[in-house]
Amino acid sequence: MKEQKEYNFDALLTHLGEFGRYQRRVYSLVCLMTLVGAWHTLVQVFLAGIIDHWCQVPEIQSSDCQEWNLTDAECQEVTKDIGIPIGDSDQYAQCERYNLTDVEVYPGIDLNNSTQTIPCNSGWVYNTSQYKTTIISDFDLVCGKSSFSNLAQSIFFSGMLCGNILFGAIADRVGRRHTLLVALVIQLTAGIATVFSPNYVTFVILRFLIALGNGGIMILSLVIGTEFVGPSKRILVCVVGYLFSTLGSMSLALLAFLIRKWRILQFVVSAPSSILCFFIIFIPESARWLISRGRLKEADEIIQRVARTNQVEMPESLLEGYKEKNEDKKQQEVKVVGSSDPKNPFLYPNMRRGLLCLMWMGFVNSMVNYGLSLNATNFGFNQYLDFFLVVSADIIGILLCYYTVEKWGRVITVCVAMILGGSLCIVTGFLVDGIAKVIVASLGKVGIAASFAVSLFLPIEIFPTPVRTISTGVVGMAVGVGSILSPLLLILSDTWSPLPLVVFGSLSISAGFVALFLPETMGRKLPETMQEGEALCARRRTGGRGSYGSLIDNSHEDEEIT
Repeated sequence: MKEQKEYNFDALLTHLGEFGRYQRRVYSLVCLMTLVGAWHTLVQVFLAGIIDHWCQVPEIQSSDCQEWNLTDAECQEVTKDIGIPIGDSDQYAQCERYNLTDVEVYPGIDLNNSTQTIPCNSGWVYNTSQYKTTIISDFDLVCGKSSFSNLAQSIFFSGMLCGNILFGAIADRVGRRHTLLVALVIQLTAGIATVFSPNYVTFVILRFLIALGNGGIMILSLVIGTEFVGPSKRILVCVVGYLFSTLGSMSLALLAFLIRKWRILQFVVSAPSSILCFFIIFIPESARWLISRGRLKEADEIIQRVARTNQVEMPESLLEGYKEKNEDKKQQEVKVVGSSDPKNPFLYPNMRRGLLCLMWMGFVNSMVNYGLSLNATNFGFNQYLDFFLVVSADIIGILLCYYTVEKWGRVITVCVAMILGGSLCIVTGFLVDGIAKVIVASLGKVGIAASFAVSLFLPIEIFPTPVRTISTGVVGMAVGVGSILSPLLLILSDTWSPLPLVVFGSLSISAGFVALFLPETMGRKLPETMQEGEALCARRRTGGRGSYGSLIDNSHEDEEIT
């Protein structure tokens, strides 16, 4: 009797090696793209670095300082003493100056409360001790325009979301490899062009285009990395990809410390994409995608290449068997009574609840994660070290997540991580600037990073095959909206300095409790049909290992779904 074999792509990968030499080689290349993508995502923290400024005082000329026998440094201080009022916090005002028209000035004169103040009408002077140039100083994004840098970052995240959607759709149509190359070229071209931005509007438009390519690269790196990796290694692949993104953020702190001019820094983070474009030569098209498009000969060539590299024998019948199995699976979807569209997760009450929970968790995770990273240079110790410590906390969070999800389960891990992370965010808001504030914020970031990492693969484990992609995409859109709003929420600090962190923390705690409404997926196989997905989502935090037999038996199969 002929031996029966299970022909599916995961079985094929298990035979080839779930994460063999060939997959590791390809994934290392896409991880480098993720690292550079992290540079572009957070580089504006330093392109728009905090820089002290005060009004230009045109009434005091350099000739006056020469007459007073002052050095350049002494002249700057005397000009501030004479022309700039002292604010309530005993600091020089940044947006107003004394009106010195028809006033005879000299070193030591005291004009406080005796001379009219006016807004800065002749430009600003910037303190270049920390940054030589930034977009703040080049485009005068101060005083009434102080929120423009946050708006630029928010527009960047909008571009990332558009890139995820656009390039994800194109990749499903024309393939992963060529789409990735287009995204890299856009990222490279717009990144270099940004160096020559003459004004704020041009800068924002070019940054949006960078984000468009960057969003495509990030989503395609994940897709390429996971589609050719076996089931037992996919969580590892997600974790490694997140680690490379974190390493990119950490190395950005060093680059910014060494390069204090924003145009040069922008060039340095953009130039490596020219090398990454050539890496496409070594990245194959997705065999899984080729098979789905009926291009079996091309897929077979790639699979045979993987087999040779991984040093395994490849039975000739395996690919044909997979094709037959793939055709049979088209008839296996179970339709639920009363559903006009059985492939819409929102039409199933339990899956709808799970999807809404995951959307809220992804939204909050993204908002808080990026909010802490973007705000890291405001903690008052050392801008470069503060940023490095806060973003490096992701490594601890990711490794902690990798251990606890298989020990405690997904739901408990994400619940505890978000509640602890949110609580520490609130505490951070009320601490005085300094190293203690940086440490507490970093500990909060550990929790947020751990929950964010779990949120990346929860939709894949919860939702069944017919709606897995669309459900993951919907959660991804919520993640994108959270990242867009995070820079705008930081503007709330102008109203009350702890407010952004209090908001971040409160939302994170709420999302931690929402996680308790999700089913535990540790040890369970991925649901294949809508019936299995609905049955899984009907059970919350029950844990356990195995199939869905008992779940389906206990579900209300005949109940009409509305």
